Amino acid sequence: MNPYEEQYRKLMANGAVAWAGKGFIRAKQQQEKTLSWLHAQGYLPPSGAPVLEMGCGNGAMAAQSLAERGYSVWGVDLSETAIGWAEERFRQAGLCAHFFVGNVCHITQCQDSMFALIVDGSCLHCLIDDARRLFFAEVRRLLKPAGRVVISSMCGIPQYAEDITAYDPVRHHLLKAGQPWRTLKPLSDLIHEIQEEQLNVLAARVNHNAWWDHATLVCSVHSSSADAQA
Repeated sequence: MNPYEEQYRKLMANGAVAWAGKGFIRAKQQQEKTLSWLHAQGYLPPSGAPVLEMGCGNGAMAAQSLAERGYSVWGVDLSETAIGWAEERFRQAGLCAHFFVGNVCHITQCQDSMFALIVDGSCLHCLIDDARRLFFAEVRRLLKPAGRVVISSMCGIPQYAEDITAYDPVRHHLLKAGQPWRTLKPLSDLIHEIQEEQLNVLAARVNHNAWWDHATLVCSVHSSSADAQA
């Protein structure tokens, strides 16, 4: 059983609202601020456009907010429990979406150039090394030529003592039980990685926290890469 499936089963059994558990309200409020910023800056496509949340969990975050705004929502997650939960959540709310179980590094269910907007549901920082390159390749494949991708990622360096001792500053890995668990890069390194993956960084916002920072980056595909896919 993958760790995300295991965690979602525990969350459901404990009556949690979403992945963030007790931190859901804070996370949701921050997400709404982010969506308002994206709208004010003109980065959201017109209502009704097809959008994808990669790492959608139980649909409680970006997927639900975008569906409520009238978008054609798709969501993918590695956890079967999360996807079933998302479908039931949307049914009860009277919302429509296409949810499916899948790996964000290889999404066979979606065609090329399908989405006007792709939202990283805070899953990029869960990916390690080569998996990140596969993630970006899927973003380039799935995004329409004039589309946008909104990356939501941990960034900076850890601040808590226990995290500092479990941090590899060379490979930018947070470790758990001695194994890479999360990717935590300084913002400049994260932006450089994104640019190396043929994406333009159009705008960035950073929330500063006591544990580590969190960045929201709006990106588009390099015109040369988009032309190659057309």
